[in-house]
Amino acid sequence: MDGLQSKLVHGGEPRPRIGGAVIPPIFQSATYEQVPGSGYHDGRYIRLSNTPSHDHLHEKLSIVCGAEAALVASSGMAAITSTLLALLGSGDTVVAQDLLYGGTESFFSGEVQRWGIGVHRIDACDPDSWGSPPAGSRVVYCEAITNPTCRIGDFKALTRWAREHDLISVIDATFATPALLRPIELGFDLEVHSATKALNGHGDIAAGVVVGREDLVKKIRHCLDHLGGHLDAHACFLLHRGIRTLALRVERQCQNALLLARFLDGHPAVSITHYPALERHPDHHRCLELFGGKGGGVLSFDVSSGVEEAERITVSTQLMTTAPSLGGVETLIIRPASSSHAAVDPAVRIRMGIPDSLVRIACGVEDGFDLVADLVRVMGDRN
Repeated sequence: MDGLQSKLVHGGEPRPRIGGAVIPPIFQSATYEQVPGSGYHDGRYIRLSNTPSHDHLHEKLSIVCGAEAALVASSGMAAITSTLLALLGSGDTVVAQDLLYGGTESFFSGEVQRWGIGVHRIDACDPDSWGSPPAGSRVVYCEAITNPTCRIGDFKALTRWAREHDLISVIDATFATPALLRPIELGFDLEVHSATKALNGHGDIAAGVVVGREDLVKKIRHCLDHLGGHLDAHACFLLHRGIRTLALRVERQCQNALLLARFLDGHPAVSITHYPALERHPDHHRCLELFGGKGGGVLSFDVSSGVEEAERITVSTQLMTTAPSLGGVETLIIRPASSSHAAVDPAVRIRMGIPDSLVRIACGVEDGFDLVADLVRVMGDRN
């Protein structure tokens, strides 16, 4: 199988089919017969993420992402935090991109520093500014498309820099998905996803994913075994189901996001539109090179007249639901300052380019012209 959509449908499927079932069944059991001589991390048990429900899902994700191994977790943050805690210890430093999802940002500014782990910030878009990492640096961490400002880093330079300085490279590829970016092929050691979003695509579970080098994924799994952030059997089944249609959904979401971005770009009520497929976006050249010109399903825009008008827009749309998250079949609209980045210090939010008046739209698979009409009704036309 060479095509991505074929891998999404057929990769990792059990052969022969279990009981002849075309769709793998749910293994609704927490415990399994013990194999004599198996160790703590090897005995089949749901908290150890090694039931048949997990095995088939891990295999599919490995094939889809082109990775040696995969691991699912109970949420995107469970995947992120388990990865970092498995790779870092007291006295170590993580080199982190300066624009990150609010939950990850809060983790870096809170827990990791309480545990004696340092954080060194870099601009992932400006390799000339990196220099050498601080002593004790072990990991470099970035995002494929930043949330919600939609920046794209210089990932080829970043993975080279990581190898030169013996750093483990980790990328959160949630916004890009395997349908747009292949981080392992770019040289990243690990990629993480909030599978709550596009990988599942139906807004009905929370899940996380780690894929990459087998030795590192094994280490992360052992950490997750102790932290208990496993994915339950039914959520495994639903994630397996959602992955099958990933490429089809992402294609429509990208089309819809570009339609909306072109409508908003230059609109008199908007001071700036963030979407990498727009020609004027500062990382448009990387969008062309790495993403084939597709900017993903999420865009954001700053409302010129301020936060009150931004809030009015978010609660006045009819097709767009005022809610956090992204990657589902329905379009969502929210102000990041009141949702994904609400826990981030306001001064830090401003430095990150996230004012209170910024609005984020996560596109679904509706008819794109209906979504544009929804905004026209609320904001008026461009003229």
